[in-house]
Amino acid sequence: MSSTDTAKPAKPAKASRKEARNTIEKKLDLLLVDLKNELGDTKFKNRIKKAAKLLSKGLDKPKKKAIAKKKVAAKAAKKVKPAKAEATAKAAE
Repeated sequence: MSSTDTAKPAKPAKASRKEARNTIEKKLDLLLVDLKNELGDTKFKNRIKKAAKLLSKGLDKPKKKAIAKKKVAAKAAKKVKPAKAEATAKAAE
């Protein structure tokens, strides 16, 4: 077998987050023309940058794999504790 079969998929680079942020900024700029006229150019750009940063914040993070592993470990720990309690109760009798 080749080593490409077991290789993990590549994670998206931080550049992808920046690219996503730029595309979000462009789209918001096109959609919110009326707001741009009311706020002014500099205030509008600052707010668009902040909004794009918040929207693109969680793009590179792994989703539910780590959370699922923690839940499985917690369930296994809960199952082990009652078994130990039963064993000590039987030994005490």
